[in-house]
Amino acid sequence: MIREEFVPSIFRDPFIPDGEKSTYHVGITGQPGGMEVSQVVVHNRGGYHTTLEVGPAQRHRDGREPVMTIEQRIGRIDGRLHAETYRAQTFSGSTLVSREEANFVDTVHLQPGGLPAPYPANVMPIAAGLTLLRGLEFAEGLMETVDVWLAFSVHWPLLVRVEKQVVLTGPAGVFSCWQVRLRPGFEHVNGMLDKMVGSVVPPFLAHFEVAAPHRLVQLSFPTQMSMSAPRATMELVS
Repeated sequence: MIREEFVPSIFRDPFIPDGEKSTYHVGITGQPGGMEVSQVVVHNRGGYHTTLEVGPAQRHRDGREPVMTIEQRIGRIDGRLHAETYRAQTFSGSTLVSREEANFVDTVHLQPGGLPAPYPANVMPIAAGLTLLRGLEFAEGLMETVDVWLAFSVHWPLLVRVEKQVVLTGPAGVFSCWQVRLRPGFEHVNGMLDKMVGSVVPPFLAHFEVAAPHRLVQLSFPTQMSMSAPRATMELVS
């Protein structure tokens, strides 16, 4: 159920086909990928239900490697998508390591240092970016702000800028892509804080296929909060 005062998000429905599966390899840029991320998107109650599985690319026979499964419900109203629910579980073999859940609709949360309030319209769990960011209005120079949800009641503003079209060649083929830069943005709080964070936290660089439904082809991201730290790449393989 959606609250009556529901505010549309910036995420348009890219019309992802029912049952779409994408597999990515993740590793330090220039090295073989050591982790594998797979996502399946199915149609559900007018929106989408996504299942992500994250684990080692090579599994050992003892079966004790950590594997994370993330289930998300993405709602749809008037052609716009929004995060509804999030549930993540990590197992080591058959042993539960951790579990995390969130409900973003028809709820209020305890804000650090503030009064209880609903989540913002553009709230986005990091894992939901594989789906929600496909709904950007891809146009050179476009800038948007997304509230990326980290945990509990913590969400940070993320500046999203569509830069240009490029051609990428990778394991899954050759793709014309939109290059999108993402970084934390705190200009609305304090300009000096925004510059300080920007000098410490390297940006993420995402490439989405130009052709609809704009599947993520590659994501480059920092491994540490340092401009000189090595970067990792998540690359579409199938």
